[in-house]
Amino acid sequence: MMRTIKSKIVLAGCCVGVLALGYSGLAQAQSPTILAGTSRQEQEAGGPSGTLPEEGSIADTIRIWGTVLGVEDGMLRIDNQSGTSFAGEIILNIDPDYSRVVDGENGYPVDLSSIQAGQFIYAYIGPAMTMSLPPMTTAEMVICQIPEDFRAPDYVQVESMEKADDGWNLTAKDGTSYYVPSECPILPYLTRNMVRLEDVTKDSSCLVWMGDEGNVQKIVLFPEDM
Repeated sequence: MMRTIKSKIVLAGCCVGVLALGYSGLAQAQSPTILAGTSRQEQEAGGPSGTLPEEGSIADTIRIWGTVLGVEDGMLRIDNQSGTSFAGEIILNIDPDYSRVVDGENGYPVDLSSIQAGQFIYAYIGPAMTMSLPPMTTAEMVICQIPEDFRAPDYVQVESMEKADDGWNLTAKDGTSYYVPSECPILPYLTRNMVRLEDVTKDSSCLVWMGDEGNVQKIVLFPEDM
């Protein structure tokens, strides 16, 4: 599908380091890359060779979160506090043809210019980033404008969606399992098309909001051709 192809293109571009992000003094073409799970200490000590593991042995996306340090033209600088990937400042490139920036409460698109320093965001990134300091990568998904004491949705890439007696069992590509009640509302992203839970299939991408009981309480389904 088109989005999978775009994801591979962006990852490939990151791996060869051809990133023209316009951030002065921080990156140059043909910059080496590291895996997003590499620590600052490993990078400063020389880090890994930049060779990715065999296909299928790494996740498609990695979730990070933290406070926004600044918003530049087409990019976000965040203080990654997730304990995953590179700790501290990371630059997230926001590609208008690839990245999505959405409201954490309703899933509506958000203009990058409305994000301000000090706000807390979640981001889903690929498994590689440049070896510049701070490192850079392209965000596939940014979730922002999250109300206080509100659980942000999960960005899910679907491995399977199987019918159960009174609902559905959704399994993400990272192995996370979700129980989806049969009455769970599902909405399309930016279209008026009618969608049903049956439309969530292998390789679908969606936002999943969890209820207090641990069940899915809402899904926003992204179109497959984006």
